[in-house]
Amino acid sequence: MVDIIGFDDAMKAAGENPSLMIANGFSIKYFRYANLLEKAGLDEGSPLRALFGALSTFDFEVVIRALEDAALVERAYSKEKRAELLASEADKLRGALVHAVRVTHPKHREDIADQIPACVKFLSQYDTIFTLNYDLLLYWVILENTKQFKDGFGLAEDRNGFRWPFKTDAHCNIYNLHGGLHLFKTEDDELEKRIDQGSGVIDAIASTITQAKRLPLYVAEGTSAQKLARIYATPYLRHCYEMLKCSESAFFVYGHSASPNDAHIYDALFSSDISHLYFCVHKPTANVEEIDGELSRHQKRNGSQIGYTLVDSETANVWG
Repeated sequence: MVDIIGFDDAMKAAGENPSLMIANGFSIKYFRYANLLEKAGLDEGSPLRALFGALSTFDFEVVIRALEDAALVERAYSKEKRAELLASEADKLRGALVHAVRVTHPKHREDIADQIPACVKFLSQYDTIFTLNYDLLLYWVILENTKQFKDGFGLAEDRNGFRWPFKTDAHCNIYNLHGGLHLFKTEDDELEKRIDQGSGVIDAIASTITQAKRLPLYVAEGTSAQKLARIYATPYLRHCYEMLKCSESAFFVYGHSASPNDAHIYDALFSSDISHLYFCVHKPTANVEEIDGELSRHQKRNGSQIGYTLVDSETANVWG
């Protein structure tokens, strides 16, 4: 039987300056990560849905780009009706992404307002916070104390509904390892953050997707290799990943399963300089032996001497 300790005991053992990585379990009360494609409302047998399979991706951007490139080819061959159909399908897919975001996500920050103070108290115990989530929950929580929680936009300016740009030399202790629905790349490969202009940031994101025809920067579901390729293709994501690899002191993971499709995350952790890994498990639902086995495999694959301990996630009291 695998030993599991309480959260307070883990914090006492961790010592000073621990770091944290949150994943799906952090958001599951408010945001379901069955992946956005499942919630997009696309008919299972439709060509548009089949195109994701044909391209071996869950990434809306990849499919939209393929449709728009195909439309350019059709126009070059004077197939205007076919080109219009493909362009229309690309717009339909943008709308489907907006639909998926709306049906899976709280509409406004006020929807979680009662739980934010408890979450701030939990997060305040850590020097650095990494997230694998691309929802807006952490984004909303850190607004409670922007002096303590910094996302690298402290030297940015506001323009056209965005805060721009992210700078690696700005104070930062929040890193979005897999991007976020509020993050967008510019044509110059810089990063800017969508901000609320009065009707809520979800509406702002929706208009950016459907009207400006820009897609958020987030890493969709897929294999570890697919995710890592996307990370290294994007300067901001690559920077976040490199910061994870440079982690020191004790490191906590909350709300994750250590699954093989995120092997790149554990390769980074088990090859870093962290002193110990504290891995939170939800005892009522988690397969503890399976998680222990996955962590052991990640550890051995990297030839690591870094030890790990399982922690009861319910005793962390993240959302009160």
